[in-house]
Amino acid sequence: MKTNVGMIYPVAAVISAYTEGSAITYNTGFVVDEARAATVSFEASDGSFYGDDVELDTDRDIIGYTIDFESTGLKDGVREKLLGEVKESSVYHVTGAPKPDVGFGYIKKMRESSGGAVSVVYEAWWFHKVKFAQPDENAQTAERSREWRTPTLNGRGAGVYLSSSDNYPRFAKHEDFTTLAAAKTWLQSLANIGGTTT
Repeated sequence: MKTNVGMIYPVAAVISAYTEGSAITYNTGFVVDEARAATVSFEASDGSFYGDDVELDTDRDIIGYTIDFESTGLKDGVREKLLGEVKESSVYHVTGAPKPDVGFGYIKKMRESSGGAVSVVYEAWWFHKVKFAQPDENAQTAERSREWRTPTLNGRGAGVYLSSSDNYPRFAKHEDFTTLAAAKTWLQSLANIGGTTT
């Protein structure tokens, strides 16, 4: 078994440069906020080839993906970088300007069995190029029973070619770690948190 029991440490970094066939360069990354949930839906092409009245081949290649990401909240500085809001003095403006492309990642806490023993592993994910939007902005009066309201962002991911030898686009990558610290270090290196990286 390998089951998901938690989600930790969502990070992002705005893309500063990308040329097809070479690595992406990111601006200094940031922690989005505490994580609550993420749902990634991969989109695949769907075509079948027939001959002699039977299906001879089928096409199920990934062509893109969407991410619905819920955090505990979005501070103004994060909204500026992640959603492209425009800051003037102390005011943040929601505009029709194009949203920035960002790299985005988080850690899934997993329980995995091996040889009859169950241990915790940390599965870190990195999505190379995503564009986020916040479709709703909600508020509600306080009532006797407390209701916790948090924002959900909708992201759309694109494939990238990170090497001249890539024959197919890359969308994401992931790696397992035995400690949370190691998983965080991996994400920090990808998101350019605390140093320069591509």
